[in-house]
Amino acid sequence: MNKCQLDSLKEDYQGLITAAKPIIRDAENLLADSGTIMHLVAPDGTILCSQGDDNTLDLANNYRLVPGVNWSEQIAGTNAIGTALRTGSSIQVHAFEHFCENINIWTCSAAVIRDPFENTILGAVNISGLKETLHDYCLALAVSGAHLIEGQLVQQQLAKRDQLLGITLELFSIPRNDGLLLLDLNGYLIRSNHQADRVLAARGLKINLSPFDPILSLNKNEPFSGQLTSIIHQLQPEWVEPIYHHGEHIGFIAIVPFPTPRHNPTQKLPKETNIITDNNKKGFSRLVGNSALFQKSIKQATRLAKTPIPVLLQGETGVGKEMFANAMHEMSQANNKEFIALNCGSLSRDLLAGELFGYIEGAFTGARRGGMIGKIEASNGGTLFLDEIGEMPLDLQPIFLRVLQESEICRIGETYPRKVNFRLIAATNRNLAQEVTEGRFRMDLYYRISSMILTIPPLRERNEDILVLAEHILEGLTAQHGGPKKTISPALQSLLQHHRWPGNIRELSNLITAAYFLTDSEELTPDDLPSPLQNITPTTHEAHNDQTVATVNPLDQAEKEVICRAIQEHGGNLTQAAKQLNIAKSTLYNKLNKYGIDRSAYG
Repeated sequence: MNKCQLDSLKEDYQGLITAAKPIIRDAENLLADSGTIMHLVAPDGTILCSQGDDNTLDLANNYRLVPGVNWSEQIAGTNAIGTALRTGSSIQVHAFEHFCENINIWTCSAAVIRDPFENTILGAVNISGLKETLHDYCLALAVSGAHLIEGQLVQQQLAKRDQLLGITLELFSIPRNDGLLLLDLNGYLIRSNHQADRVLAARGLKINLSPFDPILSLNKNEPFSGQLTSIIHQLQPEWVEPIYHHGEHIGFIAIVPFPTPRHNPTQKLPKETNIITDNNKKGFSRLVGNSALFQKSIKQATRLAKTPIPVLLQGETGVGKEMFANAMHEMSQANNKEFIALNCGSLSRDLLAGELFGYIEGAFTGARRGGMIGKIEASNGGTLFLDEIGEMPLDLQPIFLRVLQESEICRIGETYPRKVNFRLIAATNRNLAQEVTEGRFRMDLYYRISSMILTIPPLRERNEDILVLAEHILEGLTAQHGGPKKTISPALQSLLQHHRWPGNIRELSNLITAAYFLTDSEELTPDDLPSPLQNITPTTHEAHNDQTVATVNPLDQAEKEVICRAIQEHGGNLTQAAKQLNIAKSTLYNKLNKYGIDRSAYG
């Protein structure tokens, strides 16, 4: 391989070389006068660079143990570099154990470098010296070097992840009808906006919107399960744009537009409406539902809206906690001020701190010129809605508690306080009292934010509202996108009413939206449901003991299959399965009991 080819190869593996640079630099001092040298090797077996004892480096030229030479097992037979890469294991090859006779005076020890998140082989570290240098520490040094490089790769990828989140923070804060997906270089999802699930459902795309969690992927106690999948290939190329930072490509942003169905071009489309609420109304009159349980929650929230005390909204994912909070703001005395919403579970610790408290220029590397006002300060005089407050890191909780107690805030990097006056509405799908007991949430903050607790009922407890909501969603889609009015067939109505709705109103909205766009008919039927719920039909069996007929709900059966598949994919890990399914772990336990699922069968 000539110099130009080697330079091109190094460019391809620049990330690996950058991660290995401090380890190779240390090897220069560590291996000096030891008679040994260190090689960094590409996954195809080509040596990328070397460092170590000067005399041994000169001698290595005579044996082609130099950058640009390929030592794969296919080319050179048994040798430490090639055999380690082929087997994926660390290995030491001494003297005549080499296949090639001309290097039988050498002892070589090699260890593979693996991707810390995917467990794939990225290259290898090799320690070589004359056979007289045979020592166990050479193999240990190769293994140690490989692990140190893997640690550097972790830091690289986490840094790029934070850069991506920081660069796109403002983009995600802008209200929009499109779906936003933030992806790393491998195409793994880092973040999505609230519209993403609805837009993807409308386009019939089944994409798991659980963000890739790199920390959980570093768990060495479990073998790599291969559940990570790149989603970039599922997106149309024109939706995807690369993101650069100081000239380096660090990820992608996908902007998925909401589809527009066919309509009469002479027909003027009406102003965009919300498919869950009526935007022509204000406060709780915008929320849809007639059930006694839902109306009880509305009455309680209406009374609480007029008080200045903090309110904690409890409810499962997708029940409409932010809609309740917004309605409470519109019914409050501060309805002419700002309603500011922030999800505490969608950001890293540092980004959440910046979003909450703001920062001054130069407060940290990458801080925006001129600084940034935080969400607390932006809500001054109005309402601050903190969703998933149970996800707030423990070390930020006392800082936020002081803001509530003293009504003042310091931006990050600032030394003097600013007075703030806002109404807090927090929301969670967790049992915060249990979180306090288990030490994951501060007791003093819990009592501060839970002066009043309002529980929003799940959709399965509002059975009489299901069809009302479904019809309202369908009407909103027709008003928003034009075209003929569509109806819901009796068969689909029956399925909707018998489903357990783990995703609540959000799941219902996504399902109706998907069916709306997947059919050209003016009537939605079970056949229009997206996978895995498509082509399902009710089945019955006769209970011989009492001569009654029991209906087996196909949506429940489909839900059971999805849950079983998620648990199987995660090797019985319920925490990871719940995260993939986008439901609380407690909800998952309830469903295991409901469907009689034995988690041990998947461990």
